[in-house]
Amino acid sequence: MTALPVALLLFAPPSAAPREAERLAFDAVRRSERPPEAALAEARRALALTAEFDPTAFVGMGRKGEVVEDEFVRARNEYRRHRASLYDAVGQCLARLGRHVGARRYFGRAVLLESTPERVTRLARELLVEGRARAALARIATQSASGGLSAEAVALLEEAADATGVPSAQAEIDRARLSAVKGIEVRDGPLRLPPEARLSTGGPLRFEDGLTMLYIAEASCRSCTGDLEALKRALPSATRVVMVPPAPDQDIALRQVLSLYRYEWPVLVGKGSAQALAVKPVAALVVARAGWVSAVVRPPFSDSLTAAIKLLSRADVTESVPRGRWNNGPVERAPEAPPPALTPEGLAPGEDLPAPGAFVAAVDAYRAGRALEALRFLDALEGKGDGWLLPPEARFDRALCLAALGQREVARKLLLRIGDSRFQDAVDRALERVGSHNR
Repeated sequence: MTALPVALLLFAPPSAAPREAERLAFDAVRRSERPPEAALAEARRALALTAEFDPTAFVGMGRKGEVVEDEFVRARNEYRRHRASLYDAVGQCLARLGRHVGARRYFGRAVLLESTPERVTRLARELLVEGRARAALARIATQSASGGLSAEAVALLEEAADATGVPSAQAEIDRARLSAVKGIEVRDGPLRLPPEARLSTGGPLRFEDGLTMLYIAEASCRSCTGDLEALKRALPSATRVVMVPPAPDQDIALRQVLSLYRYEWPVLVGKGSAQALAVKPVAALVVARAGWVSAVVRPPFSDSLTAAIKLLSRADVTESVPRGRWNNGPVERAPEAPPPALTPEGLAPGEDLPAPGAFVAAVDAYRAGRALEALRFLDALEGKGDGWLLPPEARFDRALCLAALGQREVARKLLLRIGDSRFQDAVDRALERVGSHNR
């Protein structure tokens, strides 16, 4: 892990700049409808007001004005939260003006610095406008793992679900929530049983009837006694429970345990029933949403199984499954492409690909040792204001160019004042590389 820079600053009274910047940003959003261009300019002024990270504005001073490392980290975390609100304000003003790509970039930085449900919802809305429904769906579903969803977020989720053709919007939420719990394996549906499958009590097993917990036993049933006792303790009384032997002719041991301990849970019988579930014993399979999502939990059955049942019992979306705009195919799980990484030369790119021609030219110039030429291209990119090259990355690249020009002390000061970059570790490493010996 790279050592963080520790700023040794002379004592100074707390700066009023953060409060003034937040006031400007709030006013810009409040007045963004009349006139929107003026509101955007005010939001940009607010963002520029605290572009330089000043630890003393966000944390109390240490002994003799020294900001020690822990306090420095705390100050930078506070700074990032503060900056998130300013990026969010610029994004809202850009969205009002219909500049959706720029708005999405500023919202993305706000979410990176401090994710809140409202900011994620705004980011998802811009992704939908861009036609990136899969990314919007993933954003909202992931946000749901930390709590409930607003009515606006649910509406956007359903819109994204229909645009991507998934069978269930609720199942996407379930998947995100379940994936956040250790010990749970999430399965996509549909889960269908062969025609011969039926319950020992008579009649078929219908997953449309609500939540079902299936216990998949092994042939010898060596762990059945302990497992069934654990299930009885962990399961809510209203949970429907079904026992599954590995094959119809391998159910004797399981039935003996059920009879001995007077468990009244039915057994799933019929050729191919266990194979259709595709779960290796021993396991508990919790099935929900008419078989469109399920969770596999391995013994010991305790917190993970309880969590799976609790999460799958929640309902955020009112829908018929599968949805009317389901594409009749499996859900594509290709992850969203991450933002571009540092170039091999160490320069910080903007928020997405393809990179504009000016950045390609800047990289070429920097690589060829023409740092002043590269600096001019980078300044022009930041000046466009479309959010491709956001201020902290522009400052980082400027510092590298200045260091290449021999202005190492100026570069060090620039790097020391960056606190809201998505390449913050790289900023710290660059500071060690180009900084003077005075820490």
